[in-house]
Amino acid sequence: MSRLWPRALGGLLSLVTLLVVAAPFGVSWYLDDLRRHVSGQHDTPVTRVDPADLRRFTETAGRLPARAAPVVVAYHDIRPHGDDPAATEPTGREHYVVTPEAFDAQLTALRTAGYRTISSAQYVDYLRGGTVPPRSVYLTFDDGTRGLWSYADPILRRHDMVAASYLITGQVGTHRPYYLSWAEIDRMRRSGRWDFQAHTHDLHTRVQTAPGRLGSPLTHRRWEPATGARESLAGYRQRLTADFDAMFAAFTAHELPRPRLFAYPFSEIGDATTDPEAAAFSRDLIAARFVAALTNKSLAPQPSSRRSAVDGQVERTEVYARTTAAELVSAVVERTAVPAVLPDPFARPWDWRDQHGEPMTELSPLTAGHFPADSPRRAYGTLLAYASADWTGYTVDATLRGLRADGGTVTLLVGVNGDATVSVRVTHGRVALLRAGRVVAEAALDPAATYRVTVTVRDGEVVARVDGGPDLRVVTPTGPGATGGLAVAVDDAEGRPHPSVAALAVTATG
Repeated sequence: MSRLWPRALGGLLSLVTLLVVAAPFGVSWYLDDLRRHVSGQHDTPVTRVDPADLRRFTETAGRLPARAAPVVVAYHDIRPHGDDPAATEPTGREHYVVTPEAFDAQLTALRTAGYRTISSAQYVDYLRGGTVPPRSVYLTFDDGTRGLWSYADPILRRHDMVAASYLITGQVGTHRPYYLSWAEIDRMRRSGRWDFQAHTHDLHTRVQTAPGRLGSPLTHRRWEPATGARESLAGYRQRLTADFDAMFAAFTAHELPRPRLFAYPFSEIGDATTDPEAAAFSRDLIAARFVAALTNKSLAPQPSSRRSAVDGQVERTEVYARTTAAELVSAVVERTAVPAVLPDPFARPWDWRDQHGEPMTELSPLTAGHFPADSPRRAYGTLLAYASADWTGYTVDATLRGLRADGGTVTLLVGVNGDATVSVRVTHGRVALLRAGRVVAEAALDPAATYRVTVTVRDGEVVARVDGGPDLRVVTPTGPGATGGLAVAVDDAEGRPHPSVAALAVTATG
């Protein structure tokens, strides 16, 4: 027994010696591996915002209600424009890169205007009928770029704000240092400032969807040049389902909560014209697996509202490289819901958007019958296209003038962009109510150039009256998908005077 002790002691000493010699190499390897998977963070200087701008932000937001639907903001990458991540960045995305200085200024502006940030869990709770803190914004970042950890996270910490990163899980850890690594994502999660949502596993790309046409493989079937045909619908469904399964599996494998919100790659929600079966399946699949889907582009304004969630998509306000702090605040204010109480909607031209969705700078075609020389003699304007998304229970009072026996029409549209849009069309001697382009009620009027029109919108009904005459009623859908605001359309031929809206007011009704 005594002979074994020297041997054991020698072996122990050898092991200790090996550990002492190997330790520096092990530490060096660990630190090198850590550097490869966890980039450094950069504390950028505080950006100075002009005090006059800060006062303007406060005054602008001061006109808004304290409680409103949260506004969703879409970012992509945060990093200095000279910080090219080893040429690994996918091309064509430079205009989505916001500098840390600009990001810091934007958060300063939002905070000054009284906005605070919410998490994905809080946003989901709102969509399901819950409440959110007063005047809140939901900051989202698509793709999962390394700049979120290196530059955005310290700025969020400075402002005590939170955000959500929408991951392309199949790209995590690839093209380093462009995309985040799982180690960085873990640190972001543990900070409490970030949560993570879905942006597909590996469908954030462009593929051939028809000869000479590219599109999203999420919402289109692939074109197979070898066969000269699109992939089968069964193959497409299997491919999408497998991608979503892989995405959810990646979240589970890295101990992240299951994502409840989805952001469309490239904001392509599906082309029902070229591939209706694919568009329908992708929407159904997303609706079945997520509470809501986000996009940066929609055919009609779909702001953060319960109506939009019912429609399966929420439109975000997108931030670009050149977006200033003032422009971001203006965009967020535009999308902040307001009550249906407007004594003079024509007082602010910037509250109106034309038929192309662009801000209107001139309202005279609506209010004074002044058509530009090159005009098609038709004017259209939507009032507060985003801020009125959840309107219901309101009355519109309008005075119309310039209507002639030989032509001219003024139309008031209520419940705009929702499932219950009703058009009240007034001509010289006649009024008609239309739903989906079809006349559902009409009446003769005493011929006159001027009429007073009152339209009352309730959940499930629209009632119109002209000059105190009989009520015209139409039953409309009910529920969160049937809300919406007001639009005005003026049509004319060659005659004069041109019809117009002399006065307009909106009041809330019980």
